[in-house]
Amino acid sequence: MILYFSGTGNSRYVAQVLSQHLHEDCYSMEDNHPLRPLEDNETLGIVFPVYAWGVPRIVRTFLRHMTIGSRYVWTVMTCGDDMGHADSILEKTLRRKVDAAFSVGMPNTYVCLPGFETDSPALAQQKVEHTQRQLPLIAASIGQRLRLRQLTRGSHAWAKTYLLRPLFQALLLTDRYFWVHDRCNACGLCAAKCPTHDITCTDGHPTWGHSHCTGCLRCFHSCPRRAIEWGRFTQEKQQKGQFSPRTAAGVHC
Repeated sequence: MILYFSGTGNSRYVAQVLSQHLHEDCYSMEDNHPLRPLEDNETLGIVFPVYAWGVPRIVRTFLRHMTIGSRYVWTVMTCGDDMGHADSILEKTLRRKVDAAFSVGMPNTYVCLPGFETDSPALAQQKVEHTQRQLPLIAASIGQRLRLRQLTRGSHAWAKTYLLRPLFQALLLTDRYFWVHDRCNACGLCAAKCPTHDITCTDGHPTWGHSHCTGCLRCFHSCPRRAIEWGRFTQEKQQKGQFSPRTAAGVHC
């Protein structure tokens, strides 16, 4: 079984490609339907995007309620650049070690601070194509139930995860700075797509609930009118573009 969370499509793509290679069922962590019971010898895969060099709130909440036992557990984490010690945060959430952990680069989606931009179309496609070459190798390692780490931690990884990440969560993991331009046409897509149901539409326009936001920025990146902003930092910044998968036919983001 593969469990995944995906804010804007990167991790969903990775999970679905691995599902094809491994012939495993694939389930979104934001779906409300109950999971089927894990079989005795079944592996468990966890795929998610790295947020602030850690694990998204929605993933931590979901996994805290799972009983995993001693089965083989693997994870693939998608990140724009590096992932710090996000695997350690995952293991703390699971209350056990994971057997295999991988990170793969995908198009950057975080745009809420100065200097953080979406990737150019060329760089985004380059990242995707590199990951497409990695995924069959990752699937082969998982199929053999190897125990290994293939991670891009980046520079100052410990400080990013254990010093910067708590500050980020305390000060910046909030929906209080979202606001909407007059060009919003009240389509309701942001509310419909919000994975934590944090957005409601009042008089046709979005209102954030200030309680459940997981920081995925799906509302910002999926707005067809480019009408949503986070403070003043996202103004003039681009939404995540669509990449063109060249393998795993039938898998789209």
